[in-house]
Amino acid sequence: MSDSSSKKELYNQPLVSICIPTYNAGKTVVQTVQSILNQTYQNLEIIIVDNASTDNTLAILQKFKDSRIKIHKNTKNIGAEKNFSRCVELANGGYIAIFHADDLYMPDMVQRQVRVFQDNSIIGAVFSMANKINICGERIGETKLPVELKGEKSYCFSEIFLSILENGNFFVTSSAMVRSRIYKKLMPFNVENFATSADLDMWLRVLEEHPITILDEKLMSYRISYTQGTYQFGYERTGSADFFKVMNYYLSAKSGTLDISHSTLNKYKLLKDIDNIRCAVNFLAKGKSKDAKKLLKESFSFNLLKVTVGNNRKLYFITYLIFGTVLLLLAHLGLGHRLGKMLHYLRYKWKMRLV
Repeated sequence: MSDSSSKKELYNQPLVSICIPTYNAGKTVVQTVQSILNQTYQNLEIIIVDNASTDNTLAILQKFKDSRIKIHKNTKNIGAEKNFSRCVELANGGYIAIFHADDLYMPDMVQRQVRVFQDNSIIGAVFSMANKINICGERIGETKLPVELKGEKSYCFSEIFLSILENGNFFVTSSAMVRSRIYKKLMPFNVENFATSADLDMWLRVLEEHPITILDEKLMSYRISYTQGTYQFGYERTGSADFFKVMNYYLSAKSGTLDISHSTLNKYKLLKDIDNIRCAVNFLAKGKSKDAKKLLKESFSFNLLKVTVGNNRKLYFITYLIFGTVLLLLAHLGLGHRLGKMLHYLRYKWKMRLV
């Protein structure tokens, strides 16, 4: 193919805005940007919005000479989700994706997502699954699409919402590509009400008006690092996860329109109980045994055990419930604080595979 025909084909493709919000991402952002520059789909603008980094992030980014890269700098840190909103405001493409500054993207990811939009004009957003990697880039796990959703080409609100009630949030935010007109209409991310889960609220708002596609393929690598805000938040948190704020809001808002079975609601309750056990570990690590014991007692019932045994992830849930039972017993014996500090450390280090 000649250079002129290649250029003609390139600019016949719709412009895609790849947005990268950055904050102290000097150690990883080069790999991230390079994985975007290596995309087989080339009609891109790469909008980088730095959230007042204090490291060498900007100096590193300024070394890239590709004309598609546009760098913006916030004069002060406005928070992660508000910076996401700023990215979307600056985007000019027909499709917009917000990529994380420490994740890696397979070369054909953008092309695959654009193809979905072009094949189906009513699709509002396209997601994919991901490999999980640690700070060293080593694979430590993967995200999985719930079994009941496999094989579908598109999904409506009720299918996704009911599946999240049973399985938790399986969206990979940094895999999301959304039609520009939809993103800009729904902006901003509702940080005030949903804090760290404002992204999940955004995907549900998209689903209220448009079906979505989730590609059941690992088209990216999602990095889990102890320096991430989500890690630090979970490491200290003793209150309910922001995820439940989102789900409780929609449970109330959709109470008259969605047919939700008792089985599904019990599975959702199980997710809350698992979250209580995690918070109890944090309470114990802080020396607050009384608060930990209260949470742990709230997390056990005969009905809960029945739901656990009947769940398709029963090994995962049974492990947590046994762990919670042992934790409660040791807390009653006065060993909670020391144990909590040890578990607090080991749980997250194991999750990152850093031990």
